[in-house]
Amino acid sequence: MPWRSLGLALLLVGLTASPGEQAAFAQTPRATQRAALAQQQASQKKLNDNALMILGGNPGTSYSAIAHDIASALGGGDGLRLLALDAPGGTDSLQDLLLLRGVDLALVPANVLVYANATGTFGPGLTDRVSYITALYGEEVHILVGPGISSFEGLRGRKIAVPPQDGNAEFTVRDLLRRLHVEAEVVKLAPADAVDEVRAGAIAALALTGGKPLRFVAGLPKDGSLQLLGLPSTPALEDAYAPAAFRADDYPTLVPPGQTIDTVSVGAMLVANNAAKWEDSSRRIARFIPAFFGALSELAGPQRHPKWGEVNLAATLAGWTRTAAAKDWLEQTKQEQTASVQKVFDDFLRASSPPGSPPPSPKERSQLFDAFVKWTRNAAGVASQGARP
Repeated sequence: MPWRSLGLALLLVGLTASPGEQAAFAQTPRATQRAALAQQQASQKKLNDNALMILGGNPGTSYSAIAHDIASALGGGDGLRLLALDAPGGTDSLQDLLLLRGVDLALVPANVLVYANATGTFGPGLTDRVSYITALYGEEVHILVGPGISSFEGLRGRKIAVPPQDGNAEFTVRDLLRRLHVEAEVVKLAPADAVDEVRAGAIAALALTGGKPLRFVAGLPKDGSLQLLGLPSTPALEDAYAPAAFRADDYPTLVPPGQTIDTVSVGAMLVANNAAKWEDSSRRIARFIPAFFGALSELAGPQRHPKWGEVNLAATLAGWTRTAAAKDWLEQTKQEQTASVQKVFDDFLRASSPPGSPPPSPKERSQLFDAFVKWTRNAAGVASQGARP
């Protein structure tokens, strides 16, 4: 049959089909499309339910490395994916957490949180809109100067360089200048160029923040042209900074053996948007928290930055609320650990008590248990230190 006749025959078949058959023929493609669309939407929902976004820092900064460490350690556990995003640092990172669509978590310095809350930078009720999961560790403030400057006051009226892409370092320097009532000009300059300018006397200092030892600082030569400026803790800093120090084993070319240079550190906080409208985000964060806490032992391993070994889950940030899921996890873990220690203690008492001896009184038992817990913690701390390379 010629093709034209065949086409005409098919057309006639279509025209002579019953109304029901015609409707079924017409609806089949649409039903297939709807099924495909429904499947795609289900896949999209599953992917979004399992994926969280965390703001770290710009590439090359410690916060960027921290965020990628966490994402790597999770490794898809519990079906979760953590997407680490570049972030400007400083108050800009906090603004992005509050306003950018899809951002669940952020690494924000404690001094930024304190400043934003005190000044109302992002409106009232910030401590209700943002909650913290945990404090991670402190990042030391490094101020490199020439031999002619011996105090922070000596920076008055001079230029202080910060890395161009490190908003945390820039904010910290400006915050320190404001708190200590020192006027100076903050300029952005690559660290290698800034060191040359400090040596030449064109600028007074290079300021860096990060967990010691910073590779760049540790690689500086021992020629006397640079020194780490001491920065003692004062009441003006204590609400947002903690005392810290540099020693010879941190920077052997800059700190003489047996000496200590005081400085301050800034807490790296893992925070979440706590706004009520972010219900989907809250569910994702509630799943993330136990997976993250469970991964801390891996993060504290020798292949990671030594600062991971300093994480203290019991640390708090005054005036701020811990995320509910994190608080619940910590309380449950504490109860489980206490019950475990109590069982070991009971076994110890039974094994060590002579046959027929009277059981200790409640007061004696309480005192013995407190001493046992203290001894256990000390023993665990020694074992942990011994395991480090």
